[in-house]
Amino acid sequence: MKRWILVALLAAVSLLPQHVMAQAKVGTAGVTFLKISPSCRAVGMGEAYVAVANDASAIFHNPGAVAKLEQPEGILAYMDYAAGLQYGYLGMTHPMDKWNGAWAASVIYLTTDAMEETTPLQPEGTGRTFTAGDLAIGLTYSQKLTDKFSAGGTIKFINETLADKSATGWSADIGTYYNVGWRSLRIAMLTSNFGPDMNFVDGPFPMPMNFTFGMSGYVLNSGMRRYWTGSDSVGAHALLAAFSWSHPNDNLEVYNIGFEYGYYNTAFLRFGKKINGFTRKSWNDYRSKIERGEDATSENPFYEFPLFSHDGEFFQNGASIGAGLKFDKVGLMIDYAFTGITFLENVHRFSIGYKFKRLF
Repeated sequence: MKRWILVALLAAVSLLPQHVMAQAKVGTAGVTFLKISPSCRAVGMGEAYVAVANDASAIFHNPGAVAKLEQPEGILAYMDYAAGLQYGYLGMTHPMDKWNGAWAASVIYLTTDAMEETTPLQPEGTGRTFTAGDLAIGLTYSQKLTDKFSAGGTIKFINETLADKSATGWSADIGTYYNVGWRSLRIAMLTSNFGPDMNFVDGPFPMPMNFTFGMSGYVLNSGMRRYWTGSDSVGAHALLAAFSWSHPNDNLEVYNIGFEYGYYNTAFLRFGKKINGFTRKSWNDYRSKIERGEDATSENPFYEFPLFSHDGEFFQNGASIGAGLKFDKVGLMIDYAFTGITFLENVHRFSIGYKFKRLF
């Protein structure tokens, strides 16, 4: 009975902020590279991953789940991101059996190609070039508090550089992970990127803070042969469903829905969807209403940015697909995800996970 009271309470808490946030605050937070997921498995599932997080990408998606990993694991991700950006991520976890917990470390970077310098006096260029980049180095600790509940946190040192100017700061993540004990249901919560404002030259800006609540479980788990994933016994045919809800400080609430079909725990297909609005008004409609002297607050075309496109393109409306291959004998996992970024371009992503056979 206590188990279901806790589940109901957590679900209710996740819905409360919807009634207190009146509008989006798009573009009000800095160092938003901290919101880019390194895991193609998570991205393929629409980033409905906080209550899944059973691999090394838990460092990013839920440090509270890192303690559940029974072997050292690593993750490496790289992609040519939108607008000529390059993104990379390296993470490593390691169990600490004596402490009944685990530690992890991670590095995130985002860089640009060289850009030509222009000035008001030389709008065609000065002949010089400059670059910009972001870097975050994180250290994580996660602890099993019971056999079903764990919690963990990450502290990150952050540096942002533009030409010869730079800013430094720090942020933290805190996550919890709970095995309900009924079938394969998991629930989890994450508060990410909270910390003091950073100051670039004379312009302070807040961190991209976010609160996430999620649930996951297998809706299909059949087949004669069974495979142990470290947290569940998975059949030859398994369909994992996940849902999460996020409350960022720089946008409206986001609902994430994701599915992963696994064939003999070796080949995987994934689909996901992000939703933070069901309608989107055009700029012309918005301006027309203002010119007529009417209240256009509810029709602001920026409310759903950046998950919805004007022309309704499927993958630029928050949808994603993915696939993966797992080679248990060598501990290797290769994942791919395809996403669209509204008004920019489609993005192909790859990540590699590796599970070490023994502790270091």
